[in-house]
Parts: sequence; structure tokens; C-alpha cells
Amino acid sequence: MSHRCRLPWMAAGALGALGYATAIEPYALRVVHLEMRAPRLPHAFEGYTVCQVSDLHMRQMGRRERALRRLMPTLPPVDLVVLTGDLIHTRRGIVPFLELAGSFAARDGLYAVFGNSEHKNGVRPHAFAERLAAHNITPLLNCHATVTRDGDQIALAGVDDPVSERDDLAAALHGVPDDRFTLLLMHSPDGIAGAVARGVDVVLSGHTHGGQVRLPLFGALLTHTILGRRMSEGYYAGGRLRRAIGIRPGRTQLYVTHGLGVSGLALRFLAPPELTLITLRRGAPGLTRVD
Repeated sequence: MSHRCRLPWMAAGALGALGYATAIEPYALRVVHLEMRAPRLPHAFEGYTVCQVSDLHMRQMGRRERALRRLMPTLPPVDLVVLTGDLIHTRRGIVPFLELAGSFAARDGLYAVFGNSEHKNGVRPHAFAERLAAHNITPLLNCHATVTRDGDQIALAGVDDPVSERDDLAAALHGVPDDRFTLLLMHSPDGIAGAVARGVDVVLSGHTHGGQVRLPLFGALLTHTILGRRMSEGYYAGGRLRRAIGIRPGRTQLYVTHGLGVSGLALRFLAPPELTLITLRRGAPGLTRVD
């Protein structure tokens, strides 16, 4: 086929990909079921379930948000819901977000950290934190909570936005015993080296959107992180985490979710929106996808 003959096919392919990226994939919510093993997890927390919701970037109760609201009641009951930042994109998103959050439920409650979007576009972070607390969502902004089950305890810590350098991990972990299993919520994985240095067991992050646009054989185009494409999505521990941050990762395990919304261009390509369900297990560090 000559070059001239190929051009119409190439143009049609490009238009088809663009249509898919704008009209289909951003709304193709997937539920990712994971089992994460950690040696320091207390016996009473074997099988503990965590639902991670991230990067909604809400402006309104739109098609994607309505789909998520319908989805939540169909999921198995969970012990904890964690919201890892960029929940709203502007102040207009606060009311619809709180409406959506009414569909979230967990035995041990809902906890949230802020991302960069909670610190711009007219959002007043302190006022938003108060609104969250009034709706039974606990903000963890450079602080921690203790979760107790059958006499065992874990620390649930959260930091404010690392992107705008509002995170203070030392404050978040102040008073946490060294031998206590710690789950850290951190919007961007940019602060992972500090978590490694402090011996945090599990870190849950978002921010990257999985790149939002990924190309075959190349991966994420952009991640908006200091670490770049080395840390765009998924599970990081052991050698993979060491290659990404350049230091020994110790016991720390990190999961970076795709999140649910979009920012910048309203499209996704090969980086579908993700709701993450994690079951914690005792054992040698590792992660298994179970869906």
C-alpha cells in the first residue's frame, strides 16, 4: 500500500483512538482487587480490607460520578475507606463530592488526605477539612489515627499534599511506636523516600492517574512527579522500588492507583479509571491481583 493510500487509514485510526480516549475509557470504571502481604501486620488484622478512592477531581455530579455512586453499594463490605487526595477540582465540587461520599461506607470509617487540587482553584483547605469532618470523613493532614481490632492496633497516618510541599511525615508519625504496623496515605508518591527511611509498612498514593495517557511499548507520557515515569502506576517494593528511588526500600511497599478522574485534557488512554480494593494479609512482602 502506498504512503498516499495509508494516510486515510492512519487518520481514521487516530480519530478512533481519540474518540475512545474521550468518550469511552474515562468512564470505564474498573474495580481492582489486590491482596498485599506484610510481615508486621497484626494477627487480628489478617484479611483487613481497604477501599482506596483517589483523584476524583470533582466539579459536578457527572456521568462518571453517578456510575461510581451506583457501583459502591454493590461492592463487598470493607473495613476502611481511604481517600488519597485531589477529591475536588474547584470549590464547586465540594457539595457534589459530599453527596457522592454519602455512598461510601466502612466498618472503621472514612479517612482523607489532600492533594494539590485541594490547595488551588479557590478551594479553602481548612474549610474543606471542616466540611469533611462534619460528614464523618476524618482528615489526616500530617497526623495519624489508631485503629484497634481485638486488642491489636495499627497506625493509619496521612500527610498533606507533597506536591506543594505541605507534607510533614515526622508530624504524621509522631507518637507512633516503632514496632507498630503503619499504613500511610500520601497523595503523590514523591515523598516515598521519607516513608522508606521511617520504616513505614504500606503506602497508598495516587496523583499520577497512571499517566492518564499511556502508549504501547512506552508507558506513561507524564506523571507530574519528581520521579517521572519510573513511578507511574501499580506496586513498588523490593528491586522495583529501589530502582525508582535509588535507595534500599527496606520493608516499605507502595501502591500507586490510577485514580478515577481526569485533569488537564479530559481523556484517558490505556490508563482506565480505577477503584482499588486491597485485602491485607500476613506474610512475606508481596502483592497479588485477585480479580
